[in-house]
Amino acid sequence: MNKTLITADSACYIPPELVSEEVSVIQAEVKTKSGSFRESYEITSENILEYARRERKAPELVCPSTEDYEKFFLKHLKKAPCICHLCCSANIRDSYFNAVKAAEKMKNVFVADSKQVGGGMLFQIAQAVRLAAEGFSPEFIIKSIDELDRHINSSYASKSAFLLGYLNLAPKVLSSAIDFLELSPTITVRNGTVISGAVFKNGREYFESYIRKMLKGNKNVDKSIIVVSCPKPFGKAIERYKREINKYGRFDKIIFTDIPARFACRLGDESLGLHFLNI
Repeated sequence: MNKTLITADSACYIPPELVSEEVSVIQAEVKTKSGSFRESYEITSENILEYARRERKAPELVCPSTEDYEKFFLKHLKKAPCICHLCCSANIRDSYFNAVKAAEKMKNVFVADSKQVGGGMLFQIAQAVRLAAEGFSPEFIIKSIDELDRHINSSYASKSAFLLGYLNLAPKVLSSAIDFLELSPTITVRNGTVISGAVFKNGREYFESYIRKMLKGNKNVDKSIIVVSCPKPFGKAIERYKREINKYGRFDKIIFTDIPARFACRLGDESLGLHFLNI
C-alpha cells in the first residue's frame, strides 16, 4: 500500500487509459430544477447543455463544503497514512479554500492548488499517482505538480458564440459580432486563471483553425500524449479531430475526456479542448 493516497476534485474527468489505478474524487453538485446531480458521475456535458438551452440559463455548480471535505478525507485516511489532494484552480472554483480549511484540522492531509481545470489537471494527477507509487512525500508531489503546471498548455474553443449570448454570459451584441466576423471563441487556462480570446476560422471548420493554431510550428510539444476534451457522447467527431491533430505530428496517445460543466455552458455542443505538455 502506498503511504500517500492521491485524490482529486471532480473538475477533472479521469480516463482509465491515462491513470491505471482508481483515483477517488469528491464531487461538486450540479443543481437543476429536476434536482442535484454529482458532477462527472450522474450528469454529463450533454445533459447540462440540454438543460441550459431549455431553461435559458446555466445550472448552478455547488462546490464541496469544508464539512464535505472533512468527511471525504476521514473516509479515505482509512486507506493510507496520508492524502495528497489536487483541487481545481482556486481562481476558477472555491473548492480549494474549503479543502484547505478541512485539511488544517488533520496533520496528514495535504492540499494542492492545481491551477488547472479539466484536461489540464490530468497530467498532474498522472504524475502524482506515479510519484506516490514510488514513495515520494506529499510535499515533494505538490512541488512537482506545481512545476509541471508551467509546462501544461490547456485551452478550449467553440464553433460559435451563440450560447454565450443566449445564456446572457456575454452581451448579445458581442456574441453576434464574434459570429459575424467568423471567429471561434477560445478559453485558455494560464497561471490558474481563465483568459478569453478568439481564433479566425479563415474559411476552415472551427476545429481545424483551432488545432492548427495550437499545434502548427510548435516544436516544443511533447508528442507522448495529448488530451482532447469535448462533450459526451463523443460520436464520429473524434475521428475528424484525430485526423486533424495528426497533420501536425503523431502523438503516441490521443485520449478523449468530457468537458468541464461550466465550460460546456460557455462553449456549447461543438466545443473542443486541447491539453498537452510543452517540453
